[in-house]
Amino acid sequence: MDVVFILVAPAVPENIGASCRALKTMGFEALRLVDTQAHLEKPARIVAHGSGDILDAARLYPSLAEALLDLDLVIGTSAKARHQWRSLTPAHQLSALLGSKQGCAQKVGVVFGCEESGLSNAQLALCDLVSNIELPAPYPSLNLAQAVMLYAYELRGLHAQPNSIVCPDTQQYAALRSKVRAVLAQQGYDETSKLARWAMEVLPQANAKAIGFLHSLCDKLLKL
Repeated sequence: MDVVFILVAPAVPENIGASCRALKTMGFEALRLVDTQAHLEKPARIVAHGSGDILDAARLYPSLAEALLDLDLVIGTSAKARHQWRSLTPAHQLSALLGSKQGCAQKVGVVFGCEESGLSNAQLALCDLVSNIELPAPYPSLNLAQAVMLYAYELRGLHAQPNSIVCPDTQQYAALRSKVRAVLAQQGYDETSKLARWAMEVLPQANAKAIGFLHSLCDKLLKL
């Protein structure tokens, strides 16, 4: 499984450099930067000591939507409860959740917002699920680079394990997401309806077996 880390509008160069070091330490290489030039500043290079290759290879995008186009499943991160999300998936549960998909989600993105305000509701709406880091203290949030390090640590085993099963394109999680939306629309449920929002929120929890079953169910419903 390929895991891509995405920083949206990071403003502090040191945070970008420290994120590169975190990814390098945990065996990851793919970093995407959205709407920022902070990576070009000298402090980013200094703090990225030993991981300059990740900084140099970082892919740049003008918007988050464009940075997500080739991903099968997208995980947004948030330190705050968002009203449109019924639940947040703790970071320590992500590895098992993603591993249960057994090749049906081969390219996964983990998205982090800017230092000042995190991800907006509109940006979170582009994600399949939202995750948080459960903290024992009431302090509102972690530093951006610290959050990247913790997620990289939790997910470090995924990229080292080759998929024993690779789903065909038509059976991928991304294809299922499109089918479920089509079924909901067919049944008259607008994307903003409570049922549609709930369905799209629980869908990422499906394992490989459930993904296969839901593909078959959606195919039958769409043929009716």
